[in-house]
Amino acid sequence: MSHPPTPSQKHTMERLESLKHTSSAGVDYWMGREIGPVLGYEVWSGFEPVIERASVAMRANGTDPSHQIVRTPKMMGRGKGAQVEGRDYFLTRGACYLIAMNGDPSKTEIAVAQMYFAIQTRRMEEAECDREDEKRLDLRGKISGSFKRVSGVAKEAGVPNNRQSLFHEQRYIGLYQASGVRVKAAKGLGPKDNLFDRAGPLELSAHDFQMNLAADIISKEVVRGERAAITKNLEVARDVRNTIKNSGGTLPEELQLVEHIKDVRKRVNGKQRKQLPRT
Repeated sequence: MSHPPTPSQKHTMERLESLKHTSSAGVDYWMGREIGPVLGYEVWSGFEPVIERASVAMRANGTDPSHQIVRTPKMMGRGKGAQVEGRDYFLTRGACYLIAMNGDPSKTEIAVAQMYFAIQTRRMEEAECDREDEKRLDLRGKISGSFKRVSGVAKEAGVPNNRQSLFHEQRYIGLYQASGVRVKAAKGLGPKDNLFDRAGPLELSAHDFQMNLAADIISKEVVRGERAAITKNLEVARDVRNTIKNSGGTLPEELQLVEHIKDVRKRVNGKQRKQLPRT
């Protein structure tokens, strides 16, 4: 809605917010019997079919509803203290949104719920994007540190500065079975482009692991001599590739490039500036 919610709409949103639970894993969820009346369904038998329609919609979209709509028993009070076992449902945010979308459109509460859960879903998506941005920035920073570390270890082993590029080339040959220039060309990058600036989390993690593992092995095995250090770096890279392949993971050359890291950093910095208090 482009205009502010009415007091009634605001009240419905506040009730939905107050009924939100959070699991030990940090996942928000709602209980079917609690939100049914808030959505205008005072009788459970009228609300349960709406939940089922949401399940059908998930299946039609190729989504397993059991991951978002979980049936659970609930003891229901009856007269004179008697209790019978009834049904209830754990409902994720996405499930609640679909329930609202499949509810009775003539109910004003349904329209409000659609707006509420759409906003909640959008906030969750934005938060997830923020986490992914932070994760990638962290990995990119770790890569720089790992590069310096393995370069220092290689130098101590006998690889001079003017041969460091050959030492690092072995990582590409081992991980990708191709030279760094060919790897970049195959991914649509120029020879002077830094692959790390466009690599996604999985690809960055492969390089980070290889560099730290190579630094550790070269140090522990007290590898000495330029040729021996270069050979060992290649062996470690091949071992990492084989580990990825044998575990069924996606090989590095098959991973797609992602947004340039400078754009990610710019976006994160922009959001942080907006959060700072203004003087």
